[in-house]
Amino acid sequence: SLAKEHELVLTHGNGPQVGELALERSAATFDVLGAESMGQIGYVLAQALSSAGCHSAPIICQVVVDPQHEAFRDPSKFVGPIYGAKEATALSQSLGWVMKPDGEYFRRVVPSPPPQEILQIDAIRTLLENSPDLLPIACGGGGIPVSRIP
Repeated sequence: SLAKEHELVLTHGNGPQVGELALERSAATFDVLGAESMGQIGYVLAQALSSAGCHSAPIICQVVVDPQHEAFRDPSKFVGPIYGAKEATALSQSLGWVMKPDGEYFRRVVPSPPPQEILQIDAIRTLLENSPDLLPIACGGGGIPVSRIP
C-alpha cells in the first residue's frame, strides 16, 4: 500500500464551509471560522476513515504568513456560495466584501497568503515517526493564518 512506502498526511479545502460559517456569524473573524471548519472537516474525515479501518488524527494547524503579502491587497481565495452579478454587487457595496468572477457567477474572496511555516509541524512529524499507523489530517484550508509580532 502507499502508506507502507511513504509518509502520508491528509489535507483538505474549506472554502465553501468557511464561507457558509461566515454567513451564519458575521462578527466572527476568518481565523476563528477557519479553525472551526478545520475541526469540523477533520472530524468528518476521521469518522469516515475509521469506518474504513484507517485510524487518523485531525490537527488544528496555524501557519505563519507575511502580513504585508500582496494577497491582503488582492484577495483570491473563494469562500461561500455563488451569486449572480447584481447580488454580488449589492453584497460588495453593503458589506464591503470583495467579489470576483467564478465561472459565470461571482463569489466572495478573502486573502490567502502562502504559508511560511507550519507551527504544528513537530506534532505532525511526531505522528509520522512514532505512529505510522495513524494518518495525520493537517493544514485544512491551508491552515489558520497567523503572523509573528516583532
